[in-house]
Amino acid sequence: MKATKMLGLLLAASLVFTGCSANNISDTSKPDEQQVSDDQPVDPFRLPEPVEVKVIKSVLPDLNMEAGETIEDNAYTKYVFERTNIKTKVMWYASSTDYDQKMQLAIASNDIPDMMVVDEKTFRAMAASNQLEDLTKVYEKYVTPEIKKFYQATDNKVIDSATYGGKLLAIPSVGIQADAPSMLWVRQDWLDKLGLQPPKNIGELRGMLKAFVEQDPDGNGSADTIGLTGNNVNLSAQGGGLHDFKGIFIAFKSYPLTWVKDEAGNTVYGSTMPETKEALAVIRDMYKEGLIDKEFALRKSPEELVASGKAGAFFGPWWTPWALTGSVKNDPKADWKAYMVADKQGEYNIALLPAAQSYLVVKKGFKHPEAAIVYANMYDQVSHTPNEKEKELIVGHSLWPLTIITDYPNAATIKHELLVDALAGKVDPDTLDGEMQLVYKQALKDKENPRANADDWAAPHAYLEGAGVLKLEMNATDPVFNTSTKTMERRWANLQKLENETFYKIVLGSLELNAFDKFVEDWKAEGGTTIIKEIDEEILK
Repeated sequence: MKATKMLGLLLAASLVFTGCSANNISDTSKPDEQQVSDDQPVDPFRLPEPVEVKVIKSVLPDLNMEAGETIEDNAYTKYVFERTNIKTKVMWYASSTDYDQKMQLAIASNDIPDMMVVDEKTFRAMAASNQLEDLTKVYEKYVTPEIKKFYQATDNKVIDSATYGGKLLAIPSVGIQADAPSMLWVRQDWLDKLGLQPPKNIGELRGMLKAFVEQDPDGNGSADTIGLTGNNVNLSAQGGGLHDFKGIFIAFKSYPLTWVKDEAGNTVYGSTMPETKEALAVIRDMYKEGLIDKEFALRKSPEELVASGKAGAFFGPWWTPWALTGSVKNDPKADWKAYMVADKQGEYNIALLPAAQSYLVVKKGFKHPEAAIVYANMYDQVSHTPNEKEKELIVGHSLWPLTIITDYPNAATIKHELLVDALAGKVDPDTLDGEMQLVYKQALKDKENPRANADDWAAPHAYLEGAGVLKLEMNATDPVFNTSTKTMERRWANLQKLENETFYKIVLGSLELNAFDKFVEDWKAEGGTTIIKEIDEEILK
């Protein structure tokens, strides 16, 4: 479910905590004999002694907490300690795009936490830099059959992707393919007020955004509304990005950040395709016309525009309602609907995602690497078969110390159909798993009083509205390569910087559109051509 980079955007509640003073937390600097011996029986859900684990956090700017709670001390962290003996210590936290930048700086200086969740490129870079602990033995010793079942559903591709140099260096999240489509989330109440139909293509999208900017959809008498939001980190995410322009790129059959085959059967990097230039031209024009937030490249938290009721549309994945609770809490009339933007032929496009989308990694030298497996086991169990107490803790909420998604690759579609059938009386709600029983009850509450409680609204709306869009017929492009090569390990950061800076400057107007052609030339000369050769060699192995 969740994502980016999303990494962790979902629900909330409270629990009783059994306290523990700092002086009985295991000292992680103790020698290796403190670890569980190979022949000692283990509890896959609980460490024998308390262990302190340093983490970092990405949190939403409008995060609501109970009185007396903090990012480090709350119902979720208390439950984790009560259940697993893992006491989390927050080194630092940040919101939205600030988190990504701060995390990369921390990795570069090797000032990293004991455990963290990263994307694949970051995982590969950290593995190449020898920053990660080997989890091979503790995985086999502690992991539950339940998690293995989900990994096997990917033909163990996720385990292969988390293996580097013959060692398992991460616990992978299963890539939910529902994150591949980039949906346009729109204020339906704004559409209705202005007498507009949902946009089907790029032309209609531009018309809608123009109306949102010029026709006072919020009715406050001021020209202060924004059409489409953006973010200051990337123009398009590979997975389920929020507040980017991926939905526009895929409408031109452009797949930035993705390795694909062109019409001639050659390996190409999606960001260098002619279709990407077409998409950039449109985004550039939309920005110039004022249809896109004028401050998007500088704005740290586009979520605030949505929560405050100033933005009427943005692109995001199927699970976006969990990021919309602030909007609904501030204005229960905010009625968000999801649509796909079609290409010139009226068809919808997606690029499939890697088998694993994120990785739970452990800092090299951390004395209790088994804590990562125990945490993953616990989180998986709460996600799928929670007891009555655990049902109050919402999967994916950003107060969880870490989020690790283990499920079937097509989980969102399966759960959508189950929820629809349960609400229609075709499926006994008691046969649903713990998560979906809770979502079913929330759906009933929200049906009685729509959007009165944003937390009751978010999950059902994600599964009914967002996952419902997944039923559309889509043209799926399968990436030909998802990992890394030797040259990528050395040159990729520079190539990504070149790409990001060029694309932003083109959109903002400080570079002409033809700067794209120079970018492609420089990209190839500075390592791109060599990388493509290495990828082709890997594919042929």
